[in-house]
Amino acid sequence: MGNWQTWLELYSYWGVILALLAHFIPTELIMGYAGYLVASNHMSFLLMFGAGLIGFYVSQSILYVLAYYGGERVLSFLKRWLHVNPERMQMVETNLRAYGGWYLLLSPIWKTLFGLMAGILRLRFSTFTLSTLVSFTVWSLFFMTSGYLLQERWTIVATFTIRHLSWIVIVSIVIFLLMRTIIKRRKLKKG
Repeated sequence: MGNWQTWLELYSYWGVILALLAHFIPTELIMGYAGYLVASNHMSFLLMFGAGLIGFYVSQSILYVLAYYGGERVLSFLKRWLHVNPERMQMVETNLRAYGGWYLLLSPIWKTLFGLMAGILRLRFSTFTLSTLVSFTVWSLFFMTSGYLLQERWTIVATFTIRHLSWIVIVSIVIFLLMRTIIKRRKLKKG
């Protein structure tokens, strides 16, 4: 059992917040295990979900604020400390510039990059907040429900997600682009 799992078992709701503040643990593992704990320890699903949402939002907001006020110096330090791939960072920057808050809907996938880049690019904090909360709500509900239903086999969905992340990203981007196109067409019809 990993240390983060021990945190969740010992501190339950607070453990989820602590684990989500650690950017090296995939969110799908944390929330899947949280769902398992809810099922096996008769904990509150809503409280565990709320703790996850708070933990994720706080971790993203800290990165956003650090990057917003610290600029490139803080970003270069954090890139080294968090071992962020420069090519991936460039891709996120390009897409954030092009799509703004819509692209932030993918934030649970690369949680460290999105908070940093949103701050560096000085996206509006309200846009950042809304996109972060909406995306993580969907993401965490999926993994918590999976963990709850699969119980001891909670790792099945999380492991699948980690192994096939590139396909999940591609499908997510396609869905995002389709949604964006539909919304633009509706606006054109109204205008």
